[in-house]
Amino acid sequence: MIKNRVLTIGILAHVDAGKTSITESLLHHSGTTTSLGSVDKGSAITDGLTMEKSRGISIKASSVNFSWKNSLFQLVDTPGHIDFAAEVDRSLSILDGVILVVSAKEGVQAHTLNLWESLIERKLPVLIFFNKIDRDGVDVEQVFLDFQKELGVQLFALNYPDLSNPDTPKLLPFTNCDNHIDSPIIDKSLENLAECDEAFLDQYLEGNTADLEQILKKGKQIIKTGALYGVLFGSAKLGLGIADLLNSIATLIPQPINDYSTVAAKVFKVTFDEKKGRLAYIKSYGSVLKSKDIIRSQQLDKEIKINQIFKPDLGELVQISELNAGEIGVITTSDIILSGDILGAEDLTDKYSKISNAVLGVQVITKNEKDYQKLGEALEILNIEDPILDFKWFKEEKEFHLKILGPIQTEVLKDNLIQRWSIEAEFEQPNVIYKETPSKSAEGYVRYWMPKPCWAIMTFLIEPAPLGSGVSFTSNVRTSDISNKYINEVKRAIPWSLKQGIHGYEVTDLSITLIEGSEHTAHTNPGDFLLATPMGVLRGLENAGTDLLEPMYAFEIKANQDLLGPISSDLNQMNAQMDAPVFDNDFFTIDGRVSVAAAMNYSIKFNATTSGKGRLKLTLDGYKKTTTTPDKIRSYKGVSPLNESQWILHMRGAFKADER
Repeated sequence: MIKNRVLTIGILAHVDAGKTSITESLLHHSGTTTSLGSVDKGSAITDGLTMEKSRGISIKASSVNFSWKNSLFQLVDTPGHIDFAAEVDRSLSILDGVILVVSAKEGVQAHTLNLWESLIERKLPVLIFFNKIDRDGVDVEQVFLDFQKELGVQLFALNYPDLSNPDTPKLLPFTNCDNHIDSPIIDKSLENLAECDEAFLDQYLEGNTADLEQILKKGKQIIKTGALYGVLFGSAKLGLGIADLLNSIATLIPQPINDYSTVAAKVFKVTFDEKKGRLAYIKSYGSVLKSKDIIRSQQLDKEIKINQIFKPDLGELVQISELNAGEIGVITTSDIILSGDILGAEDLTDKYSKISNAVLGVQVITKNEKDYQKLGEALEILNIEDPILDFKWFKEEKEFHLKILGPIQTEVLKDNLIQRWSIEAEFEQPNVIYKETPSKSAEGYVRYWMPKPCWAIMTFLIEPAPLGSGVSFTSNVRTSDISNKYINEVKRAIPWSLKQGIHGYEVTDLSITLIEGSEHTAHTNPGDFLLATPMGVLRGLENAGTDLLEPMYAFEIKANQDLLGPISSDLNQMNAQMDAPVFDNDFFTIDGRVSVAAAMNYSIKFNATTSGKGRLKLTLDGYKKTTTTPDKIRSYKGVSPLNESQWILHMRGAFKADER
């Protein structure tokens, strides 16, 4: 039976902040589990993969349910490592609220900033949990104040950490903080509340702060509006603060109003099960969804049939007959649906920025030639589970290529191939994925009129466009020369015409204009302009020449002032653009821009230089032109449209030699 409320809560953190331990504590404290799962012992319910148990980190997002105070909470535990940020992006799209976990020992870290920017952009309700208050050397007051300052937000403490006896840390309810009213945590919370509430401002200025119960009530009201962010202190290891967190989730995160009258759902995760096959994790936003229902897939642009529906239950899947609004379920279907697909007619598109941007490419090579076909099939499955991999199988060259977020991802993929398919594979060193843009304006002419019956004649004008502007297409040809149905074929062909340019990379930042052309009343067939467009566009790019664009990082560094010299030296060696450093007590921060190629492995050196106590945040920050050298150029994979005779034979089905 459905509870009064159904809320989807995400638990997010920088790696090693302890969010999986908090998830296990929430399950145990709510009575959902009889024993406390442990990350260290490999018994955490949400770390179900063998790799997660052995490595002690979350790799895939997982969903578990628990009930508390007449509410059903669907808790989504997400990976904390930046290399698996694509899992976080997919999870963020279905959340109603978030628990952001911060280690009270390490404080705000690089990935904390990435996560916070996404949460603010999405306007999601957030509760902040400062974990690990039992660790030696923790300064809870400083971490509270630093969070406020660095993230530019106003916090309100819902409990208070009493560390007067470090061996036995205690938590005090806000209403019992009479003796700590002057502490920086409580004093700053009161000041923040006063700035948000005029009535309380008068009380605060008069020193009328004795009625902590009423102050807490007012603070919670303001937290619900989003003007203040509620903070809780605790230790998952000791079970401290977990009850406070449960009660705060139940009372401070509002029920979203986004139900639709029709059937509507979003696919946020796809996995493969040995027995059940392909499983699509969905969240329902509309009317009741039942097994055997027919529903439209917006990605596939067709009707699909839902065969079975399951519900996640403590690491297992339990079959159910229907799914209600707000609930997370798992469906099976005969069609290949992917993460991000929307089922039904409603617009549930996720229009927000992504934390994950894959700008590194790797080639995967099987150790045993006999595993070649098997490896390709395994990589296809991994690509369905994680579309950011953008897997390409170039059959003619017998090459497998993936896009990745970082080196740890390749280690996990290698483990995955061994454990799931018994395939040993090597991943070559990551390479930067460049883009191309036209060097100058030029025309590209194509005449596809042999072997008949066929006819598509076009001239394209290719022009450079401003950096970051993308691709635009315009037709100046009269419909009496080329009818609209064939102009639409040209539009459809433009994106995949630009997947590989003259130097082997995707082409962007250009304007394409169809300036002349003709069809033939007798010889033109559907598909002729689809076939001819890449030939004309690539010819235009060849005539124009292309420049390479390299991806850039915006960086933000925070470290002790003693390290300014060596860090500045590193940045100069990487030809980074740097702003002037800003000093604050013993620390400095410095912002700037550096190429991905130069900074690809810098995090390893940075951690060594700072002994792991500095903060390096790297965010993809567009592209800039770079010199074109032989080591950067890639050969065209598959059949090039510039090889017109082979391209025509290939497209007409005489042979198939391009990417699978």
